[in-house]
Formats: sequence, structure tokens, C-alpha cells
Amino acid sequence: MKRLVLALAVTAAAAAIAKARAQEPPVPPAPSPAPVTQVAPPAQPADLRLVLTAEGGRRIGIAVPPALTDPASPADPATADAFSQALAGDLGYSPWFVVADPTLYPKGFRPPVTREDGDAWIATGAQFLLDTQIKAEGGQTSFVAQLYDLRTLKAILARKYLSAGATSRRVGHAVANDVVRQFTGKPGPFLTKIAFVSSRDGGRNKELYLMDYDGANQRRITYHRSLSLSPDWSFDGEKIVYQSYINGQPGLFWFGKEGGTKTQIPLPTALNASPSFSPDGKTVAFCGSVKGNPEIFTVNLDGTGLKRLTNNVSIDSTPRFSPNGREIAFTSNRQGSPQIYLMDTEGANVRRLTLTGNWSDEAAFSPDGSKIAFACRNEGDFQICILDMQSGRTFQITTGAGANENPTWSPDGTLIAWEHSNGGASQIVSAFADGSNLRTLTSAKDNSYPAWARNLE
Repeated sequence: MKRLVLALAVTAAAAAIAKARAQEPPVPPAPSPAPVTQVAPPAQPADLRLVLTAEGGRRIGIAVPPALTDPASPADPATADAFSQALAGDLGYSPWFVVADPTLYPKGFRPPVTREDGDAWIATGAQFLLDTQIKAEGGQTSFVAQLYDLRTLKAILARKYLSAGATSRRVGHAVANDVVRQFTGKPGPFLTKIAFVSSRDGGRNKELYLMDYDGANQRRITYHRSLSLSPDWSFDGEKIVYQSYINGQPGLFWFGKEGGTKTQIPLPTALNASPSFSPDGKTVAFCGSVKGNPEIFTVNLDGTGLKRLTNNVSIDSTPRFSPNGREIAFTSNRQGSPQIYLMDTEGANVRRLTLTGNWSDEAAFSPDGSKIAFACRNEGDFQICILDMQSGRTFQITTGAGANENPTWSPDGTLIAWEHSNGGASQIVSAFADGSNLRTLTSAKDNSYPAWARNLE
């Protein structure tokens, strides 16, 4: 709803900008990185999987020394460094692991063969050793990863990767995903993307960008030379829907995940803000205005099937589909202060979810639908809160000065990103789902509206 107020205020200014600016130039988007090709892994000495849960569990100590290079077929040192940094960074920024202090790593002892070798690594605080080797192979770079249980000295994971045109950082992310999968049964978030809005191109323009989960590889994907806001991913990760003022008045557009042709959804409504994909990717929920009154609608991507879900004199905004596709959360001031409500996708069975604070907004369902992250305010600036849908309890995960808004979950549910501002330009930050391990992902100009892709790998 905060964004709705902003949208109403900037409509006139945006129309002027759109008329003054040229239409989108024929600048092709950056090509999608080639996927990592994983060849058949070597035979694994053991098939051990430890099933972990993120809540209340002790993080596993793991040693991740820099990759060794084959003297007979040496890889580029920069390639090896980028791979090792990405791999250690991923596992270190994970609720499952704590990376042992590299200054304590013993010289040699790779792979660990004797009990003495294993004990030398255990002395660093590690329970497992991730040993990696790199070499040039047939015009590509070959990466071999072996994960050793230091108690048994057996490899519980052994796998070979060929770069196949992918960057070494991307291969590092793929290895980290496989390590997490070995312990949890599903990959980590290390190959996921975040869409966001940035003003770094100058003036009052705002364009959509993509970045890796850790803030690397930031690249522009719209060239409207206008205001483009509120991106949201389809659940399969193939499409992005967003709001843009390119034609003077706010409209909804969608495109493929890496850019390309932008298709407008034909709508008879005004405002047209805060779009949200349904899980099947066929329908978009949004906030539209009828005679100046903001309501919640759904519509198909081709503009057919327009359906009005709310109909009252209050402001209803910021709809978000639940992961099961049966409900929509939204913000409304129908009982006084803006709070988050839930309704069926037909608009029936409306019930209030948030009961505390003087403003709750921008609901974001966790991937399994068990929690909702949202911007909450009791007094002072907005913070990020988490509502547990089963117990009804609310937890605040941010504190301190500055406003925290627009939360979005990583597709594995372990991380949350949001927009933080403290008297200056806003930036995208991320943290564990409990608010710990905060890090800043952007720095250039003003950055806002993060939207995490919902698919893993």
C-alpha cells in the first residue's frame, strides 16, 4: 500500500517522462550463461545422506581449501580463484554449514588417507573436507569435487563437472548446490536469480535488473527509459511480470526471464500495480483502479478473463498468490490501518491475518506456504516481520534505524531479501530467514523491489 500511494503520486510525472523519452532501443539482452554440464560422476565409495533441518540445528563444520590445479594440465589461476571463492562463499553463507578458518588448514593431507590426515583436518573444527581439483581438459575446464567424512576418511560425494562455456563461479555454485543436496535432499539457492529495480542509469528512470543470489553479475534487462516497477516471477522461473509507465499511464508487461520482447497485458483499469503470478503461470493478480478506487483483480496474460475480486470503498492493494494457488494475500485498510488479509482466488472467505502494529503490507509467502514475510510498523520505520500461518505468531527479524520493505524469499526458504534505506539511497540486502547474517547485495544508486526467482537451479 505504501507503493500504491507512491504510484498514484508519480503517474503524472511518469507520463511526461514517457512522452519525452524514446521507445525501447533495439539493445539485445545479455545472453544466458551456458548451463554447467555434469558428466557421469566417478563411483562413490559411500552413499551417505544426513537429513538436516534449518531450525534449531547446529551448523556443520566443513573445510573448503582452494582448489588444486593439475601441473600437467594447469587451469588459468583466475579461473581457479573465482571457483574457490564462489564455492567457499556459498557454503559459508548457508544455514547448514560453517566453513573452518582457512588459516588453520594443514599443508597437504589431500585427500585424507591416514587417521593422522583426518585428525589434522578435524583440528580445524571441520567434520567434512571438500577437496577440489581443476585442470584443462579438451578445450574446457574440468572440476572434480570430493566430499570426505573426516571420521571415516571416506568420500560421501564424488563428482566431475565440465565448464561447457559456463563461468567458473557458476560451476562453484553448482558444486555447492550438490553439497547441500547431499545433506538435505534438495539443492541450495546458489544458482538462483533476483530481479530488482534500479535508478543507476540516471535521471528519474528506473529499469529492471537481474543479479545472482549473492549480488554478483548484475545486468539490465529493460530499456524503457521510463519507470518500471514491481517485478514478479512465474513459479517456473520462465517469465517476469512488472508495472511500467512506458506508454504514459501505468500498465502491466511480461517477458521471458532473460529479457527479449516485452508484451503488454491489455487492461481497461487504471493504476495497474503490484502484479503477482499464479502458480500455473496463466493468471496475474494485480491492483487496479475503477473510478479512483483501488481493488484486486485477476487477468490472463492475454488480457482475457478479467475478474474483480474485491469491491468496497477501502484501498485494497499488493496481492500475492499462495504457493498452492488457492488463496491470495493482500493489503487493505478496510478496518482502519492497513493490514494483510487472505481470500480465496474467487474473492470469497476474506479474513484478516495481521493483528498487531499500525501498518502491515507487502505480503510474501514462503515457498511452502507456511509463513508470510511482510513489512510491519509499530512505530518509527518499517521492519520485516514473519507470520507463522499455523500458530498465528508474528516475529520481527529486523531492528534498528532505517526502513525495511518488500521482502522476498529464496526458493528453498532459507534466505530472505528486502529493500533497506536509511536516509539515503535504498539497497537490496539479504539474510537468513531469522534475520541473521545480513549482507548488502547492491550499491549503485537507488535499488528496490527485489523479487527472488521461485525455482531452484
